[in-house]
Amino acid sequence: MYNALSLAISLVALGLSGFFTLRQIRQARSTSHMTMLLEVALHNIRDKDFQSDQHYVLTRLAQEHAPAAGMDALPEPALTMTRNVAFSYEYIGAMVALGMVDSSLALSVFHFRVRQVWTALEPYVRAEREIRNAPFLPFFEHLYLVSCANPTAKFLRSLGLRNTDGYSPDA
Repeated sequence: MYNALSLAISLVALGLSGFFTLRQIRQARSTSHMTMLLEVALHNIRDKDFQSDQHYVLTRLAQEHAPAAGMDALPEPALTMTRNVAFSYEYIGAMVALGMVDSSLALSVFHFRVRQVWTALEPYVRAEREIRNAPFLPFFEHLYLVSCANPTAKFLRSLGLRNTDGYSPDA
């Protein structure tokens, strides 16, 4: 009888230990996700050079270079600036697609810009895909599509955000 009781107590202790270990692993993973996203957001996205490159992509790239030859055919410095922006969003998209970062977390930071930048770069990406006859920036495109599936107002409501104009999540 004491052996059965000891065995039962040991199994309960083992189960609880396993449960709390899994919980700690999930918490550590969540912290890691946030750290990765913040690294991209704070290191890349807030960087002066990135901001300048992104401004170039959004305002001058299409005026200065036709997309027909693809992205890799762009002359310097347009190539470096364009790749800096495109691959930053590709990295964020990869983290979302691979489940390393929750899409709501990524979109809460990058929702608007993802759409703007993809729209500016899409003709270059499509041309590059045709030239390579292979995928190019698939994670960035996925992030864009996830963003489009979550209209801004609906997305902000889902987060429970409010603003001074009276917007509320219940509206």
